[in-house]
Amino acid sequence: MNLPLCIVDCAWNSRQPGKRECQQGHCTANPRKPHRRLKKIRRITLQLGLANLLLACQLSTFNDSVYPYVYRSELISTNTPQKLVIAHVNFGVPSKSYLQGYSLKLDQKVQSVLEQGGFEIADNGNFRSFWRAAVRKHGDVYNESMAQLNTEAFKKVVGQTLAQLAQSGEADAVVFTDLLENPVVFQGANNRLAKWHGVSRKPRIKGRASLPAEFDWSQTAPAVSLRVIVYSVKGELLFKSLGGLEVTRHVDTSKNNGRFVRRDKLFSSAGNVDEGVRLALHPLVPVRGYPEQ
Repeated sequence: MNLPLCIVDCAWNSRQPGKRECQQGHCTANPRKPHRRLKKIRRITLQLGLANLLLACQLSTFNDSVYPYVYRSELISTNTPQKLVIAHVNFGVPSKSYLQGYSLKLDQKVQSVLEQGGFEIADNGNFRSFWRAAVRKHGDVYNESMAQLNTEAFKKVVGQTLAQLAQSGEADAVVFTDLLENPVVFQGANNRLAKWHGVSRKPRIKGRASLPAEFDWSQTAPAVSLRVIVYSVKGELLFKSLGGLEVTRHVDTSKNNGRFVRRDKLFSSAGNVDEGVRLALHPLVPVRGYPEQ
């Protein structure tokens, strides 16, 4: 509701008798240098408007493709983990080879957001040692030549590693951060967007030529999401969620009719990375503007 400046000005000076009074909705008495008051009101109004604009910018426009996260509130509330360790391995099948070089960058961002949420992050040196010892005992958890996960070996390696971590007392829970591919389609007539795991991304175009009108937008392109899984050192699943990051392909207009080609450099947009990581960690670290499930 917008109030007349006269009424606002009277309200401001109601505690200063003699300077200004309101009579029947009008301002009376000596209006000493009114232009200064008006400038002050306009300045404050502008500041409030800018504050609201900045607040709106912080509220990301998450869409309804958000992942239905798992949050074990009954376990977390009774024994809230305070000290976490970020695993150097995936929970299951490793990420694609071209994504593995980005794991450290994403883990650093995950650590930053977790610390902002009040968690302490322990060094994962001993976790690595415990994991290697378990692999020597139970065998490799993944067969690269066959691209197959050894489920039994994986369960035993994870169980032994968590048990040793519990005995060391170095952490309360382990955070697994996995980069996964998902096929997406750019939809829409004029403003094409790919939507997955809570985010929306526009197609990237490379090349000087214009995109051919016959370009096939129905074809899929691989997009990357961050999956976060948290297990307590007791072996209890506490949390699981995913957040979309980026589409790994751009449209190369130098090719015949244009086609999707893998980008040379990924995760160069700090905003995209921040959005995806915060989505993947909600509600472990709550994010404002998240759609209700």
